[in-house]
Amino acid sequence: MNFSRYVRSMVDPDNGTTGPGTLGTQDVFAAVFDGGVPDLELGALVVAIHNRSPSVADVVGAYRAMAERVQHLRPPDRACRPLVFASYNMARQSPNLLPWLALVLRRLGIPVLVHGNLGGSGGATSAYLFRELGVMPSATLSQIQTALDTEGLAFVPAGVLCPGLANLIALQNRLGLHDWAYKLAALLDPFRGDGVRIVGASDAELRSILESVCSEESLDALVFDGADDDAFVTPCRRPGISAFRRGLRNVLFEPESSSLQWRVDLPDPLDVAATASWTRRAIAGEVPLPHPLVNQLACCLYVSGYAADMNQAKAIAAMESGVLLAGEARAEPAHNVTVPDSRQ
Repeated sequence: MNFSRYVRSMVDPDNGTTGPGTLGTQDVFAAVFDGGVPDLELGALVVAIHNRSPSVADVVGAYRAMAERVQHLRPPDRACRPLVFASYNMARQSPNLLPWLALVLRRLGIPVLVHGNLGGSGGATSAYLFRELGVMPSATLSQIQTALDTEGLAFVPAGVLCPGLANLIALQNRLGLHDWAYKLAALLDPFRGDGVRIVGASDAELRSILESVCSEESLDALVFDGADDDAFVTPCRRPGISAFRRGLRNVLFEPESSSLQWRVDLPDPLDVAATASWTRRAIAGEVPLPHPLVNQLACCLYVSGYAADMNQAKAIAAMESGVLLAGEARAEPAHNVTVPDSRQ
């Protein structure tokens, strides 16, 4: 395969070479994920991707190549669908609230798979926080399956689920490039369509492309403006949140007014110990929560099948977070809720 032709078409679309297109992009990324691109051409390709605005066809092709190479897992034998969170953020401006969300969902019996980087840049990454909270990474597929079946929660290094994607992410991190190929991880589902992807993307253009991919590929996903490009909403203002079911879009929340902001005391984004402490206190109902995060919890309850509709999901989310939607009055957690079977 002549990789230089694809690099030239990305660098200069008007140079007369044939553009990648869906089929070409799929072939190129298949070779990338399989380790079939020489180092020099791979470096040039990564830089070219970084400098090029993607099309829906680009991301569809790359997604298809990735999907063919993702390891498969069995959904746990529970009524709710598993939720899949991608957490690859390296530099934090918002505290990492994803572990709180994952732990609350687990408490309700909803299976949660979080995949991401093991390392970080010294910030409160999900890997570091989960370790502080007693959730150790699963190093093999059998360990992941056991953690999901027995604990309802697994944190997984990217290399276990898709080694080729992990290698691409590692190369991008090494070069300091975080482009659209970096967000392919958000579309990963090892449950062969039984899982629901939780997709956060802060760039509006890329988020629109990811939504188009969800529609074109008939994916199940929850898509929104994620804090620091991670799979949880920004705590100061709720973004629009859309659910995709077999590619069909349903707007669950409209974005809040730019003049409306939720202000609560949150830990330093780079302080692992403080963020872990805040997470424990939030789970115990001892600290107030940002309402946008409670709204996301409601969306997760709905798309997993835990709640039959959004009204029920909002009520359960408010009770579980210890916050009434209309104010700050405390409420007891709702543990005796009938869970509809989402697989019927």
